[in-house]
Amino acid sequence: MTIHIAYELPTLIVATVTDVLMREELDDAKRQIHDHLQAHGPCRLLVFFAQGFINLQALATWDDIDVDPYLQRNTTRMALVGDMRWRDSALLFFFNSMVPFQMEYFPPEQYELAKAWLID
Repeated sequence: MTIHIAYELPTLIVATVTDVLMREELDDAKRQIHDHLQAHGPCRLLVFFAQGFINLQALATWDDIDVDPYLQRNTTRMALVGDMRWRDSALLFFFNSMVPFQMEYFPPEQYELAKAWLID
């Protein structure tokens, strides 16, 4: 599994991504987060591209799935944390300018700062 979901608080979700992120695994994680949001209400999300993250699955179509609109409406902030070489790709992948919530990218050494920014 290349994506692991943890609930550090009822309103703070941490997704840790390693290796090659596969489309099916991301869709499963989105559905898991969707269920959590339905039970706990709007949340903040930290996506951590851990050491060893390689990239997204090649040649996959990364279209939205049925739960994406709900996820976007019920995410209040998103922090992306990882090597700065992934910054532009990650912000583009998550459509930074088109989502209805704040999103920031942090280098790995600022993991705790990213978490504090989410909780603030």
